Amino acid sequence: MLKPGKWPSLILLFIYGVVATSLVTQTVPVVGDISKQFGLTSATSGWVISIPSLITAIAAVFGGWLIDRIGDKKVLLAGAAFALAGNIIVFTAQSATAVFAGRLVEGVGYLSLTVGAVTMIMRTTTGTRRAIALGFWTAHTAVGIGITLTLVAPLAGHGENWRWAFGGHAFVMAALVVAAFFLPGKTTDAPARTLRDIMTVLKSLPPYRVALASGASAFIQTGIMTALTVYLHNTFSVSIPQAAAVGTIAEVFVAAGCLSVGYLLKGGMAAKRIATVSGAVTLIGGMTLYLPTMNFLSACAAVCVFSLGIGTLNGLIWTFAPGAAPSAETLGATSGLVSQATYLGVLLGPPAIFASFYDGGWTIRIILVVVMVALQLIPLPLWRAKEPVPATTEASA
Repeated sequence: MLKPGKWPSLILLFIYGVVATSLVTQTVPVVGDISKQFGLTSATSGWVISIPSLITAIAAVFGGWLIDRIGDKKVLLAGAAFALAGNIIVFTAQSATAVFAGRLVEGVGYLSLTVGAVTMIMRTTTGTRRAIALGFWTAHTAVGIGITLTLVAPLAGHGENWRWAFGGHAFVMAALVVAAFFLPGKTTDAPARTLRDIMTVLKSLPPYRVALASGASAFIQTGIMTALTVYLHNTFSVSIPQAAAVGTIAEVFVAAGCLSVGYLLKGGMAAKRIATVSGAVTLIGGMTLYLPTMNFLSACAAVCVFSLGIGTLNGLIWTFAPGAAPSAETLGATSGLVSQATYLGVLLGPPAIFASFYDGGWTIRIILVVVMVALQLIPLPLWRAKEPVPATTEASA
């Protein structure tokens, strides 16, 4: 049994986050092959990608409450099993209906893994270790996207080889089903939770503040990064592989920013200063990326600056999630609410950026960057006379 809050346990939870992310991105390189085999339209094929995120965007609060009721370890085990089953269904699918059914099952796994893992991190850590662990956790999305696209891209354009995007993932999930038995369980008996606990969270303002900030972060990050390859290809006439490589490099900067937060807080830097600096970096990088005067190299530099800033800011936002919970018993529902807002941002960000790809649309994209940076900063409880210390309140441990 892994010890609660120790690095072997935290690394395993990070791995759950990485493979959960890949449940969405595993389809991106091969969605064209899936569409071709089953005769899907462009609109329909988009749902092949989006279903897991949609499940989380709709049901994350309930999923978080379920974690509070039965325990994060059980939910993680169930989530790994659902992800495994969904992969197998899609791998063996002989119709579009089976593909969508498998993706729906994967969506339940995605919800369980993402909300369950972050809740266990919040439950088993305190103080600066919690801040470092949550910053580490927020890097899972960038790492998951980078690894998955790198591994799955070679399968594209090779007939039914697309199935191995799911078959290979199934092997990983089978190992993680077994690994879930070694995660730390609850150490104390808690009273049975009721659906009233959801209302306790929904009636409390602090979770909404963190949720709004996280949703805005997800909106602009996924919007810019999802559209980046198309933008660079169309604007600077570079090849698709070259443009995609820029996105992969940028995700490294996102991960670096996420990982830096805990160590900056541990080193004594005030959360307000981290927010101000990372917000400014995000703003500068995001705005200059879309200026008409930019060339390809300067745009590459701008997106890396943006990525470093947004990764740092996103990592900081999540350090406020434990303190936003009304009680330690509602950590799951609180993380569910924040996750729900996050994945609404994931769903809405890319269409908003793509919709601005017309002559003169660069002004719309810059406005979106400014608005979303503001929505990340303003809701955070940083601007009072006495600044709270994120992720270190023992009452929320």
